[in-house]
Amino acid sequence: MRDVAVIYLFRFAEGESPVSRFLESYRKHPAGIDHDFYVVFKGFPDQATLAAGRALFADVCFTPIELDDSGYDIGSYLNAARIVPNSHLIFLNTFSQICGKDWLRHFDCTLRISNVGLVGATGSWQANTSSYEAAIANLLRGEWRQQGARILPQSWVERLGLGRPDEMNDHMPGRRLTVKQLVFAPLAYAQIFYEYGRFPNPHIRTNAFMIEREKFLALKFPAFVSKQDVYRFESGRRSLTRQILASGLKPVVVGRNGTMYEISEWRSSSTFWTNEQDNLIIADKRTVDYAQGEQSFRTKLENFAWVHPWQWTS
Repeated sequence: MRDVAVIYLFRFAEGESPVSRFLESYRKHPAGIDHDFYVVFKGFPDQATLAAGRALFADVCFTPIELDDSGYDIGSYLNAARIVPNSHLIFLNTFSQICGKDWLRHFDCTLRISNVGLVGATGSWQANTSSYEAAIANLLRGEWRQQGARILPQSWVERLGLGRPDEMNDHMPGRRLTVKQLVFAPLAYAQIFYEYGRFPNPHIRTNAFMIEREKFLALKFPAFVSKQDVYRFESGRRSLTRQILASGLKPVVVGRNGTMYEISEWRSSSTFWTNEQDNLIIADKRTVDYAQGEQSFRTKLENFAWVHPWQWTS
C-alpha cells in the first residue's frame, strides 16, 4: 500500500466520453509519485455495463469500488474514503482532465507543507448572494431601465436569487422579474446570506482536491440528499474549506507549475476563470466551459468568481 491514493469517480449516468478523456490525460501525464489508483463505479445498473466500464481501464492498474448512484459526488468520495486505507487522498470527478506532468507529486508535496490542510486544483471567492447584490447595484445606478433583469442568470430568477454560475448555459439567459418575485427576493437573499455569507467567500472547489484521510473523515457532513446540500458543503458557512480553516489549517490551490497559492493569490494564479487558465493542473467541466466561451461569457464568470458584485462589469 502506498501513502497516496487517487480516487476517480466514474458515474455511469455521465457516459464513457469524459472517462476516455480522463484516461487519455492520465496516461499522457506522469503522476510523479507512486500511488494506488481506485475507480469508483457509481450507479452501474447491471454486471454487463459494469464489465464494459471496467474494460476501459484494461491497461491501467486499478482497484474497483462499486457504489450506487446516491449521495452525489461528495457522498461517493466519503464512502470511498471509508474503504481505502491510504493516508493521502485525492478525489477526481468524472469530468477531470489532467493538464501537466508530476501533477500528483505537486498535490502531495503541497499537502505535506506545515499548516496546509486542503489542496485544490481550483478555488473561488464566489458567494451565492452576489447576483442579488449586483442587480441592486445596477438599480441604484439608474441602469435598471436600460438593462432590465438581463444581468440576472435564468437560474437566479428561477430560484429567487439562489442562482449559481455552475447552472448557467453558454448564453446566460435572463428574464424580467415579476412583482411577486421582486417582493420575495429579499427573503430569498436573507436565506442564502444565512447559508453562505457574502463575497468574498473563499472555498476550494470539490471537483479535484487532496486531503489527509483522517482529516476528511473527521469533518461534519450533511446527508447529501439534495443538490443544495452539495453546494453548502462546497461553499456554505459549514463548508469543507471553512471547517479546515476552523481547525487552524490552510486551504490552498496548487498550479501546474507546482507553486502553492494562498487565498489572496487564487485569482492571480491563472487556474480558474481568469486569463487563459494556463496554470490549471486539473481541468473539469466548468473550466472547459470558460475556456470555450466567448469573451462576454468569460467576463460574467470572472465576475462571479473574483469581483465584488458592486463592481461587476457587463
